[in-house]
Amino acid sequence: MKFHFYLLLAIANFSSPLLSFGQRDTVKNLDKVEIDTKYRPVLSDARRVESAPEMKDPEMSVPSLNYTFPDLRYKVNPAFTSIIAQDFRNPALPLIPNNFIKAGFGNYTTPLFHLELHNGKNKNYSYGLTARHLSSIAKPEPKSFIEDDILIHGSKNMNGNQVSAKMGYSRYGFHYYGYNYDLDTFTKDSVRQAFNTMFANIHYDNSKTAKKLKTGFDIDFYRFSSRNQNEIGYKASNKTGGKVGKGEFYLHTAFEGFMSGPDTFKYSRNFIDLNPVYKMHYKSVDLTMGVFSSIFLDSGIAPIKYYINPEFKLDYYVVPEKTKAYVGLRGELTKGSTKTLYGENNYLAGYQNIKNTYSPYVVFGGLKGKLNASFDYFIELSQQAITNLPLYLTDTFGLRNFIIDYEDGGLFKFKTSLNYNRFEKIKINTSFTYFSYTNLSVSHAFQRPDFEWNTFAFVKIGSKLSLQSSAYVIGNRYARVYLEEESEKLPIIADINISSNYQLNKKLSFFITLNNLTNQTYQRWFNYPTYGLNGIAGASYKF
Repeated sequence: MKFHFYLLLAIANFSSPLLSFGQRDTVKNLDKVEIDTKYRPVLSDARRVESAPEMKDPEMSVPSLNYTFPDLRYKVNPAFTSIIAQDFRNPALPLIPNNFIKAGFGNYTTPLFHLELHNGKNKNYSYGLTARHLSSIAKPEPKSFIEDDILIHGSKNMNGNQVSAKMGYSRYGFHYYGYNYDLDTFTKDSVRQAFNTMFANIHYDNSKTAKKLKTGFDIDFYRFSSRNQNEIGYKASNKTGGKVGKGEFYLHTAFEGFMSGPDTFKYSRNFIDLNPVYKMHYKSVDLTMGVFSSIFLDSGIAPIKYYINPEFKLDYYVVPEKTKAYVGLRGELTKGSTKTLYGENNYLAGYQNIKNTYSPYVVFGGLKGKLNASFDYFIELSQQAITNLPLYLTDTFGLRNFIIDYEDGGLFKFKTSLNYNRFEKIKINTSFTYFSYTNLSVSHAFQRPDFEWNTFAFVKIGSKLSLQSSAYVIGNRYARVYLEEESEKLPIIADINISSNYQLNKKLSFFITLNNLTNQTYQRWFNYPTYGLNGIAGASYKF
């Protein structure tokens, strides 16, 4: 145990200069083209501090043991600020059984390194470190990328009072490779891009104490930078509440802000959030009522903006413990930030206009239930109005990156999923979402698909071998060059990936991952084709 502690301390001391150096990094001789886990080369989603802070369980996070290229897929649903009050703590995460080191190598000259260190199971405290590297040298060279992550975390349980902290650094280096190589010649430096993110969180909650009044605090901070601009994000939040009458009342408050732009000028945006929520249960009915309100303070010439939305949800148990129907009304708010925009589309041109995406109402209803002990399902329909929905147009500049066109309109969504779990040895999940955008001032919701269908499967064979597979189907998208009238329809994408892991003994295991089995260099983003068939193989050693 002492060895693990001293090793963590040594690595933490080494990482300190790395954190400060990383902000000056401009991706030396690296290119990154996002390669999609789900396969399309796009830069891995930039890590971001979520708009709505959760009361986090300070326990260590579980590393992903399945390795693919960075997930370049567009995330269809933006990260709206949550309106329903957050739980005090996230569900407890399973313990990582051992420290381990994992290494692998793949085609496109792709080295992988992953290290997990922690103190082991302890009910009073935990600490650990995660370090990860993935890169690729592709042809043509501008399709190369590099991805580095490091995270240090710790937590302490003091008679039911939880205190935790974490800090980390991530770097993603790539190139804008979507230009016409026959017509345009760009220097390597002119197409290079790098995203550097430093982040930290401090958390406290008394959820495990006997106190009737529960409370939790979070302080979050990040600094995100690209080659020509940067952003600082900060947030202080609190959730306090407890039982009132036959239900529970919670008050969630937060102050959140962003400072964006080059070093010579900063555009600041601040939000003051107030979210009271009351929940109660009566016979076969669960009822949630509340109000979400946010005051938006803009450093520009815009006046103070008020966002106020009722929150209502009614759950009715048609068949106790088996089937639940629900209806509700809420609003949604995505707080605009440079980091959020680059996280959605890595190939944006610099200095895009920043706006808040807002839905004054979302009407929804659905059904959740269990078919038997192994099957459960979910169906939901919703209709919402949206203001400032970001659509992406190809820039007229030869580099062919993207500029944002904000649109107002409506969105109808149909979502359904089915899960199967047989004794934890066979797991299958399939989910389908259909999107219909209406009342836009343009012909199409550019670069946004009309449906997504994702399927995951896991099978454990005996005590040593496990197999996993994933399939991603993305519907039609439309692309258009800025100022041009004609648009181009991009075909449906079908991306299939498989992986396996073989446990040789208690300490040593081997893995292999194959992605994009159809070997299609499809374009999730217009003019940016993905990698074809690619894979990584390697070994993991526990200690």
